[in-house]
Amino acid sequence: MSAHILQCTFGISFAFCFFLGGGEAFDNGPRITGVRFLITVNDTWAEPPGCITTVATPMIAPNLPYNKSQSILVGDCDRGPIQYTYTTPGKDGNKFTVDLTFYSSVIEDASPPTCSLSWNGTYLVPKPSDNSLPDLLPACFTMDSREGYHMTYYWFHILDWRIE
Repeated sequence: MSAHILQCTFGISFAFCFFLGGGEAFDNGPRITGVRFLITVNDTWAEPPGCITTVATPMIAPNLPYNKSQSILVGDCDRGPIQYTYTTPGKDGNKFTVDLTFYSSVIEDASPPTCSLSWNGTYLVPKPSDNSLPDLLPACFTMDSREGYHMTYYWFHILDWRIE
């Protein structure tokens, strides 16, 4: 079932109607129904030796409200729900762009870490002769600080996805 909503605004003598997207293609193109992410958190400012952990999330559906999203435990470094939406076509000629927000328990007085991942809906295959490979998984990086002093670093990779 489509998640598009018909929104109408009534003016003096005209009705203007437009569609609001629900995280899917307007042309009935491919829809993402779930994504598994790899999340890496680097809290090296924490007591020695610091905390660097990578975890794989379960499959997460798009467009879940914050209070319906499962909290992800990133070892002893961080925890919080992930929320994401997607657009298709994506940015820069890609098939999809996923915009995600990680509601970190470490970041208390700033906006939660966010970033965008664009990709063509396929895995990259390494070539034996190419020594300058990009990430083989779609990825983004961001950093945020706690109280404007301690920096925490976040890497997000798309590990797996379901497309209809």
